[in-house]
Amino acid sequence: MVYCSKCGKKNDDDAEFCNKCGSILDNEKIEKSFEKNMKSTAKKIEKKAEEFGRSMERAGQRFEKKIEFTFKEFQNWYDSKFNIIGPLIWGFLCLIIFRFVIWIFDISRDNFTILGDLSDFFISYILIIFGLFLLNVYHSYFNRKYKTLYKSISPGVSTISFTISIWLFSKILFIIDDNLNIPVLTTIGNFIDSNIIFIFVGVLIISYSIAMVLIPFAKDINQK
Repeated sequence: MVYCSKCGKKNDDDAEFCNKCGSILDNEKIEKSFEKNMKSTAKKIEKKAEEFGRSMERAGQRFEKKIEFTFKEFQNWYDSKFNIIGPLIWGFLCLIIFRFVIWIFDISRDNFTILGDLSDFFISYILIIFGLFLLNVYHSYFNRKYKTLYKSISPGVSTISFTISIWLFSKILFIIDDNLNIPVLTTIGNFIDSNIIFIFVGVLIISYSIAMVLIPFAKDINQK
């Protein structure tokens, strides 16, 4: 349909004159005008969408900074309030939550055998897992409170945490394979078990290389 540019009356596409006012209808001109208006409208919409996207990004960054600031404030208050006992409290809270997850797995064993097996596994290794919780929360605490003194020890602690985690993960792979029959998982688990010392040494070297060489080098470049 074609609209008359003079009176706005709707006409057939092949009409040469307006049915209402008799004005000559320039279809090609009207189409070009319509196309131009559409492009202009599309550009305005695109511009508004970009402005909205930028405003949302800025709002997200402000919100993220606010959350980060609030969390740091809470951390500082918590550290000053509980000191060295603080990480121990977090460790027990993690243990309580984890124990609840184990309970959920245990009551689901009738419907999902794999969850029952995982429950038994976690109960068997609960002390090691609790020790891993404590290691990580104290690691974070000492990094915050004694960063300069602790930086020479930090990579070693991170490596110990990673090695224990991946060793526990290898045991979980065996359980998954027993229940779901995925032989490649046992292969991966056996590889981890057989090479756990080499994994520890390799990760330790990488961790100290990053902490003692790459990070200071990157800081020097940024300062220059």
